[in-house]
Amino acid sequence: MPQINIEYDDSKLTQEEIITLSQEIQKIVSQATGIKDVFVYSNTAQIKVQIAPIEIFVRMSAHIMNGNNSLMEDIKLEITNWKKEAEFSHSINLTLIPMNWQIEIGL
Repeated sequence: MPQINIEYDDSKLTQEEIITLSQEIQKIVSQATGIKDVFVYSNTAQIKVQIAPIEIFVRMSAHIMNGNNSLMEDIKLEITNWKKEAEFSHSINLTLIPMNWQIEIGL
């Protein structure tokens, strides 16, 4: 299950904008990976030094990303298309992070 962490500058984005972005990136990653259970955590730091307006970190199982360069392209394309449609002008940095998970759910 992919996990998305969004770090953002709350002096540049409203809470409404980050909620909308969080919902949209969840849909985009879910569709791109074919995985329903995609979670998003969005936070803003109390201390900020030379930060980007938006950093999106997508962590998912390494085997999903292994050799799949098109996954980054698919996600990037969908974000770009959404930004145009929604007239969302903020710059977004996107990082995909392969993980070798050992997960226990519902303990």
